[in-house]
Amino acid sequence: MTSGVEQALPLLDAWTAHSVMQQRLPSVALTIVIGDRPVWTKAFGYAGMSVKTVATTQTLYRIGSVTKTFTALAILQLHEDGKLRLDDRVRDHVTTSAIHAGNVDLLDVTIRELLTHSSGLQRDLPGTWWTQPSFPAQFPDHVSATYPSSTEWKYSNAGYALLGEVIAAAGGEPWARHVERRILGPLGMASTDAMPHGDEARVATGYSRPTPAEPYVPAPRTDHGVVSPAASMVSTIEDMGRYLAFHMGSGGSVLGGKSLREMHRPQWLLDDWQTAWGLGMRVRRVDGRVRVGHPGNTPGFAALMEFIPALKLGVAVLTNADDGNPAGFCDYALQLLTPIVAREMARAAPDLAEDAERYCGHYRSENGNATMLVAVLDGQLTLVAPGAPNPYAARVILERTPESHAFIVRSSGAFATLPFGERLAFSTSASGEVTGYEVASGARLRLLAALYISVERREQPRGPHVSVERRKQPQVRYIGDERRAGGADRRSQRQHAAH
Repeated sequence: MTSGVEQALPLLDAWTAHSVMQQRLPSVALTIVIGDRPVWTKAFGYAGMSVKTVATTQTLYRIGSVTKTFTALAILQLHEDGKLRLDDRVRDHVTTSAIHAGNVDLLDVTIRELLTHSSGLQRDLPGTWWTQPSFPAQFPDHVSATYPSSTEWKYSNAGYALLGEVIAAAGGEPWARHVERRILGPLGMASTDAMPHGDEARVATGYSRPTPAEPYVPAPRTDHGVVSPAASMVSTIEDMGRYLAFHMGSGGSVLGGKSLREMHRPQWLLDDWQTAWGLGMRVRRVDGRVRVGHPGNTPGFAALMEFIPALKLGVAVLTNADDGNPAGFCDYALQLLTPIVAREMARAAPDLAEDAERYCGHYRSENGNATMLVAVLDGQLTLVAPGAPNPYAARVILERTPESHAFIVRSSGAFATLPFGERLAFSTSASGEVTGYEVASGARLRLLAALYISVERREQPRGPHVSVERRKQPQVRYIGDERRAGGADRRSQRQHAAH
């Protein structure tokens, strides 16, 4: 953990404690993960208000729809096992004997559509009442589609309940058993339970307010039944730290790196162009940075996990209140820590080589269709296209390698279609003069002579200032018409001339 983060954590601690008391929340548990491990985990408040049971980092909370990320992960494991493809139809794995005949059309949607909430299915299964709460124990006789598949984005718990059936059919074991054996065990999430009983005593008491600003009352406990793959899991904040660290890693035995990246990649972009959905994960842009995660709500509980892949910085928040507002705690933590982690992760600019200026100049491609400028800019050797409207933002950084005259092309962050990550080598003549450069992917450019003749004008140095006093000639005060000799004025002379 870096010193900047260490300095910020006491502020996060104090602010969270204050916010829990100010909002009179039962309890809040947070974990901060940087890289491959949690750096700070703490619980505030009470897991049970009536007997003042103190919340700890091992207190179990219901995580609601964060469960969907585990279901999506299980699907991707079966995909890696070769037991299903993401564009398989549900009917390729689930038979009409498992799903009632009235739902035959339902089986035509694809697994990918279910993962990305683009199946068009209704939000909840018939018989679901979040307000009681109560959930159907088996798949109901009929599930309808609100939209044709792949035409609208529509959040659907029914879709994830159906994915649970796909996992059972393709994997040969119930959804909960697969999650426990293939995900929770390998990740060391020993306290997490995929399908707890509604009366599980180890779980914190969930609370609701009958009316705003009124005291909390315990929320009814329930089993999620067939909807379990969408919302049933319970976990501790310590286990959620382990889960976050897994998602910010590069993959492994639980899921390969390629599949993990695909899970976090936008699959369906919403109309605001700020929010998208991956494979079981929400992907959104906040303050110019991409965040990946998932919120979760179930009666008496609210949760959120979210991380910034570029910084490997993540936060998970668990609360035992309907209005626990985990997003507020998550946003505060990320807004506090993001600039600190970004600054400490920033790649230090390499020292500029003493001979860097020998490479500077105009370069033109062999076929004459491209020109690039090589220049020293802000202490770095860079490539800049002459037509770039913002040369600093469009610059391409040349990172030196141990090899003579060889560099790696690096992006400065702006969009471009250039060969980033590839080798660029300057060529020289027998006398050592730079003659051009070539990129590993096959582009060659040659150094041009000056494209035009420029004349630099400098001011000549001036000697000491010598002042010269200039006197004006005395002027005669104007007093009227000019009188000339002979008594005639100029005006009368002009009049005589006219005659």
